[in-house]
Amino acid sequence: MFRVDDIYDEAKKLSGFCDDTKLFRWVGDCVSMVANKGDFEGWKGWLDICTAGCSCTGTLPCNQRERCGRRCVTLPREIETVLAVNIGGRPSLGFGTLFNFHLNGPGDGCSSCNWSWQDQGDWHTTHRDIITPTKVVAFLQTAEDNGKELTIEGYDSAGNVLRRQENGEWINGYRVPTIYGVAMPDTTAPLIARITKVFKARTAGSIRLASRDNTVQLANYEPDETLPQYRRIKLNRASNWVRIAYMKSNPTFHSRYDHIPLRSRLGFLLAMQARKHYSDLQIGEAHAYEADAVRMEVEAQLKAEPITTLSPVQIVDRMSSLRDQDDFGIV
Repeated sequence: MFRVDDIYDEAKKLSGFCDDTKLFRWVGDCVSMVANKGDFEGWKGWLDICTAGCSCTGTLPCNQRERCGRRCVTLPREIETVLAVNIGGRPSLGFGTLFNFHLNGPGDGCSSCNWSWQDQGDWHTTHRDIITPTKVVAFLQTAEDNGKELTIEGYDSAGNVLRRQENGEWINGYRVPTIYGVAMPDTTAPLIARITKVFKARTAGSIRLASRDNTVQLANYEPDETLPQYRRIKLNRASNWVRIAYMKSNPTFHSRYDHIPLRSRLGFLLAMQARKHYSDLQIGEAHAYEADAVRMEVEAQLKAEPITTLSPVQIVDRMSSLRDQDDFGIV
C-alpha cells in the first residue's frame, strides 16, 4: 500500500493535468480498473456490528410482530459485498435479494429453523427506516456547514411525493434546515413516511439526520458523502451482534495523503498510462498497458499471500514412526 503523494509527480506528468481534482478522479479510475479484475487482500475486511430492529415491525400484522425475531443491519458505506456472516458467533447461510420469491424460500413469513441472512441490496440511504411518520431534523457538527444543502426525497404520511418550490418552480425533495446548534423543522415541514434518496453537499463536518424528537437516529453522514447509499442485510434470528467478512468498495481520492490499497507502484503507473490512452481513444495501446498493470499487481499480491493458502494440509503419521507400538495395543 502507498499514498497518492508517492505517485503524485509521475501521475501528473503522465496525465498532463494541473488540476488536482481531475487528477484524483483519474487515480480512482486507475485503482478501480485494476481492483475489479482480482481478489486482492487490500479489499478484504472483517467487521463486528450491532443489530437493530427490522422494519417489518411496522408492516407485519399485529399478531405476528412479537414472534418476528428478524433483525436488520445497515452496513458502513465502505462495504461493497458481504462474503459471510456469523450471527452472534454462529455460522449462517447467505441468500440473495430474490430468495423470498423462490419456491424453497421462506416467502415473507418469519418462521425458519436455520441460521441465515439475506442481502437486501445497496439502495438504502439511511441507517434506519422510518416506522411512524415524523418530521426530520439535522444536527450539524460545525458552524461552517450552516445553510449547506441536505435534501431528502420520498413520500409523506399521505403517500404524496415530497416536493418543494424554488424560484417559482416545483421540484422533487424536501430541504432539511441546516443550522448549527438548532435542530428544528420548518413550520410547514411535512410528516415524512419514507425516504428514498438523499443529497448532501460536501461539508466540513458530519451531519446527523434524526426524527423531530431525536428518538430515532436515521443516519450520520460523513463530510465527503454526497449521495449516501448503504448495503443492508436481514437476519432470520434475533442477535445483538454479527461478525461480517466483506469486500470493500473502491475508494475515492481527495488529497495527496489518501492511501492507495494496491501493492505495485509500477503497476499503478502503467494503469495511469492505460487511462491516458483510453482518454485519447487509443484502445489497443490502452488494453496492453492495462494487462501489464493487472499482471504486476497480481504478482505483488501473490508474493504477499500466506504460505498456508498455497500448501495442502499436511498429516503426520505418528503411528508408523513409533518404535514401541505396544503402547497402543497393536502388538
